[in-house]
Amino acid sequence: MKLIISAPPHIKEDVSIEKIMWSMVIALLPVTLMAVYVFGLSALYIVLVSVLTAVLTEAILQKMSDKRITIQDGNAVLIGLLLALLFPPNIPLWIPIVGVMIAMVFAKHAFGGLGHTIFNPPLVGVAFLMISWPSLMTFASAPRFGASLPYILEYGATRLADVSPLAMIGALYLLYKRYIDWRIPLSFIVIVALSALLLRIDLSSIFTGVLILGIFFLATDHSTTPVTKIGRFIFGAGCGILIIIYGQFGTYFEGICYSILLMNCFTALIDKYTAPNPSRRYVSWLKKS
Repeated sequence: MKLIISAPPHIKEDVSIEKIMWSMVIALLPVTLMAVYVFGLSALYIVLVSVLTAVLTEAILQKMSDKRITIQDGNAVLIGLLLALLFPPNIPLWIPIVGVMIAMVFAKHAFGGLGHTIFNPPLVGVAFLMISWPSLMTFASAPRFGASLPYILEYGATRLADVSPLAMIGALYLLYKRYIDWRIPLSFIVIVALSALLLRIDLSSIFTGVLILGIFFLATDHSTTPVTKIGRFIFGAGCGILIIIYGQFGTYFEGICYSILLMNCFTALIDKYTAPNPSRRYVSWLKKS
């Protein structure tokens, strides 16, 4: 007789991994469509190649290891889409293929798959590409064929996500549904804004579409960020500080990628020192009583 032991589900919510992943994909559709509108078919090809590579790579890896194929949960699609939005519009199509395969193989499945990752998979893929082919990952500016409006529409964007920070409005829905936690974005934005004001940095040069993507979709990854409430404030603040430091010595795009990856290294440590101590609370309650 087979017995299954599990914790009783005392509270049930209409939330699942599939719903969260596909909701995040849908939230990214406005900026994706805006990028296709601004950059044309080149942007569409990058998105399609990235997403298809992610899905096929996951299916092949799970098939080879005799695991249940889970491409329907939307996580592979999300990783491919996030990577695509971080690419310049003129990049050769083999670059997204390599970046996505690195993200899926070495950042996701090498650690056990969804829920077990230590480093954010899309950022691992981008970091590998920036180190290996920095010239291909750099794009000066797109041809301007219209009047750009700061924070709304940027025809001279250097990456797909930069076409419009406003197009990330889908993040508000994710916050409303509590699919992502508000603590990391809040501390992230406050630290970046305050640092920029103190250092007299033009906010429009920092608050780009890529930064908004990093704040709401990359830094809030469930597997690679702290689980404690205080820890999430610390994580977001740390990302904000590192971005400003990186920006002073390099580019803000590199700062966004490397700051989140670096803070991923401290996630377990942050959780360790911010985890509540039930026994301490119980002793305190006894003294009061």
